[in-house]
Amino acid sequence: MSKRWTKSVAAWAAAMMLPWAAQAQAPAPAAAGKVQLGIVTALTGPMAAPGVFQMNGFRLAVEELNAGGGITVAGRKYQVELKVYDTRANPGEGASAMQRLATVDKVPVVLGELSSGVAAAIAPIAQDYALPLILTVPTGPNLTEQNNPFLFRVNANNLQLNQALADFASKQGWSPISFIAWNNDAGRGGVIGIKELMPAATKEGYVGYFNVGEVDFSSHVSNVRNSKAQAVMLFMDEEPGSLAIKQIRDAGLKVQIVGTLAMGSDRFLKRLDAQRLEGMVQYNAFPPNADLPRIKNFSQRYKAKYGEEAHGFAAQSYDGVMVAVAAMQAAGTVTNGKAIRDALAKLDHQGVIGRIKFDAKGQASPAVYVTQWCANGSRRILYPDSAKAGCGAG
Repeated sequence: MSKRWTKSVAAWAAAMMLPWAAQAQAPAPAAAGKVQLGIVTALTGPMAAPGVFQMNGFRLAVEELNAGGGITVAGRKYQVELKVYDTRANPGEGASAMQRLATVDKVPVVLGELSSGVAAAIAPIAQDYALPLILTVPTGPNLTEQNNPFLFRVNANNLQLNQALADFASKQGWSPISFIAWNNDAGRGGVIGIKELMPAATKEGYVGYFNVGEVDFSSHVSNVRNSKAQAVMLFMDEEPGSLAIKQIRDAGLKVQIVGTLAMGSDRFLKRLDAQRLEGMVQYNAFPPNADLPRIKNFSQRYKAKYGEEAHGFAAQSYDGVMVAVAAMQAAGTVTNGKAIRDALAKLDHQGVIGRIKFDAKGQASPAVYVTQWCANGSRRILYPDSAKAGCGAG
């Protein structure tokens, strides 16, 4: 038997066995020249509307990165892709998607979700597989209280949002204050949190909860009226929010309406009209018309891409992608979740929503604003004092 033939057989055997050995020893590496980021969000179902904003932010970030030649990690160029799964705001479907991203797709980072309930379901899976999870919308405070080193959140949580709203509301002297909120962790947590932060002298009016899908708020409106509340706070997103506001105004109830960040956009104005919204205030994570370069530049690019005003969910999600990329670059890897997690923990990133630096629990502390609807359908910034600006700035 010739030595040349023996070497050929040995080479053939090694080549045939190599894929099996690699599969047993390590996860498959990223495809040459491409890196996929996992996305879990609601594309359909009851939270599909805010899901559009979240996806718009993710896609704009990826488009801009790739238009600039992609990203460079450890001296190698990569185009960025998104591997997207629809959770329908369902914890079970979210968990299934997260499991697949970790075990089949083997992405280095996962971003998303809209629902705090889904985020709670997928966070332990992220920890089990040492897979960094970056949240860009859910606000449930308990999400970053589970000692999960692989969970990070770029957006403000309910406690941070409520603190800003309470600081503003306490100066207005509204009393009693009533509440209408979702009958879930986000809604109940919002009500409990804001009540704890309000001055002791503020009286509590009516407190009512509704389930997802309910459209008749007439009993809540009657109870708010009977409570003689000077203000009513609505802890809900844009779809039920528009219905509640319409029914409050159509009932002739003269009460100060306080909403959430989902109720401070041109998209929300299209659901109602300026007359019904005039005077309403809401906390806001991203006033798209503020005279700040980081906000103005993003808002212009977003409008050029999508033909509408920029939204806070989109801005937060855009920053989420940029944070993930910065962490991979700092870690020098697009496959090692543990190294990327360690880089995220040390990251200090200037994003379109402001500075993103995670505390020991993985929570960032972006700026929070309070805006108010003007008679002409624009918004002004009322809080903080350093950012106050007239109609058209919010």
